[in-house]
Amino acid sequence: MLSAIEITRQQEALLQLLCMMRLEIINPGVLHFDITPEKLTRPHESKPWNPIIASVFYRAGIIEKWGMGTLNIIDWCKENGNPKPTWEVRAESVVTTFLPSSFFATGKRPEEQAEEAEKVRPKSRPESKPESRPESLEKEVIRLLRKESLSKSEISQILGHKHISGGLKKVLSSLLNQGKITYTLPEKPNSRLQKYKLTDKTKD
Repeated sequence: MLSAIEITRQQEALLQLLCMMRLEIINPGVLHFDITPEKLTRPHESKPWNPIIASVFYRAGIIEKWGMGTLNIIDWCKENGNPKPTWEVRAESVVTTFLPSSFFATGKRPEEQAEEAEKVRPKSRPESKPESRPESLEKEVIRLLRKESLSKSEISQILGHKHISGGLKKVLSSLLNQGKITYTLPEKPNSRLQKYKLTDKTKD
């Protein structure tokens, strides 16, 4: 048979295990004054069941502000790295459930974990494609303009560039000077509706 001391040790070990998984605080009674578990997670009106006792607690500094108790609990859990606690009415009782933070599993504060995650996080690859060499970029622009007239931004987007690069501007200027492409609105070179198209000699 197990001794009382051994049983107590087993109970303590079981309690520690349960606390690592979750912690439930059960308060006999139900919520009153139309308060619901959902309302407890956002600013709500406080209606103390016993205003006299509540006033004593307020004057003693135990209560800082009406209707802020559950919101303070949520903030404290967030600061400690815990998930938001939950409230529910179960068998004529109000049950508050706390889930453990990763701190209990790693022994490190949330900010320390964030720093370590940042160190091991792989560097993101650039979203835009590398710019082609001028001669190959010229050929690519001509190939695109064989299909349809395009604006500078449309060409850049099709090429996979995040922004209109200086290299693309130089290529377009060079093609204009060579007479290989021309404006669709030659009388308004700076128009926002301006596009580029191939000249007749380039089409041939």
